[in-house]
Amino acid sequence: MVSANDSNKEEIRRQRVADSREQRTIAELDDMTLQILRKYRKRLEPSGYSSLPDLWQDLVVLIDASIQIAPAQAIQRLLSLTSYFYEFCHGYRADTEQDEYKEYFGHLENAWVQLFQHQQIGMTDRIRALNVLRDGNQLAADEFGVPDALNRALEVGLVQE
Repeated sequence: MVSANDSNKEEIRRQRVADSREQRTIAELDDMTLQILRKYRKRLEPSGYSSLPDLWQDLVVLIDASIQIAPAQAIQRLLSLTSYFYEFCHGYRADTEQDEYKEYFGHLENAWVQLFQHQQIGMTDRIRALNVLRDGNQLAADEFGVPDALNRALEVGLVQE
């Protein structure tokens, strides 16, 4: 017969294992982010990214993985990745086509929509996200010819739960 004390110990052990797994995942995502940033900063060197599509192949994996972690971590990570993405767009502006921007902003928008729809996001984080998305919407329209970028994410983010 399993006592309540044994059951509690087992639950604590399971939670520690889950926390450890999540910490490993976060560490891996941190490493991926650093690798992308380093290669971006070396974009004029042979060891750096040669184009936004080249960088995007790694960034999209990171974005998709980031929305799978705990909500508090996911929102912070996606906020950072979104800001980095805007910087990357500027860095490769001369070599990137409008269709590529549409594709990339579309994927980013879908990640935000998924995060807003499936995660509990506090009001402060929601407001921060909406501000970053509004900046991106304006940037995409003014500089990259994508006037409707991130609109759906903004609409979904405005819906309060």
